Amino acid sequence: MKTFVIAAATAIALTATAGAVSAQDTGRVYGSVGVSGHDNDTTNSKLGSVNARVGTKITPHFGVEGEAAFGTNKDTVAGSEYRLTNKVAAYGVGYLPVSPKVDLIGRVGLSDTDLKAPAAAGKFEQGTAVDYGVGAQYHFNNDYAARVDYTKSDFVGDKGESAATTVSLVKKF
Repeated sequence: MKTFVIAAATAIALTATAGAVSAQDTGRVYGSVGVSGHDNDTTNSKLGSVNARVGTKITPHFGVEGEAAFGTNKDTVAGSEYRLTNKVAAYGVGYLPVSPKVDLIGRVGLSDTDLKAPAAAGKFEQGTAVDYGVGAQYHFNNDYAARVDYTKSDFVGDKGESAATTVSLVKKF
């Protein structure tokens, strides 16, 4: 019930602010494609992925985005093979414009990661995680930007941590 109340209050607040601040760059949907490198602490595996994001700025300083990532390689550590199958996430994103072409970004959210690993390795660095990170975005023009960010995933139930560095190309629609 508590989760439902929080979700409903958030939806009402987002709807109210979205209509009030439709000027500037707010309300435009953006999408991005990129590549990520994942450094898993407990399994010591280093994995890659391609990712896609979609989001929107609700106000000049706040937005939301969703992300899906799919693994691109496998890593063998101490005779055990690891591969990122997929990751999905939802984030709240904060924007701090430092110039007309550069924004600093902070984001926090929840993710769900599926890591293919040997049974003997346990269920480390997979499942639900609290994600948080920082980044920067350079706008080439009003429609395209390059983005670099670093996101840390803290997996629920002491299942370890993972850090991802991502480079992506952003397109506004």
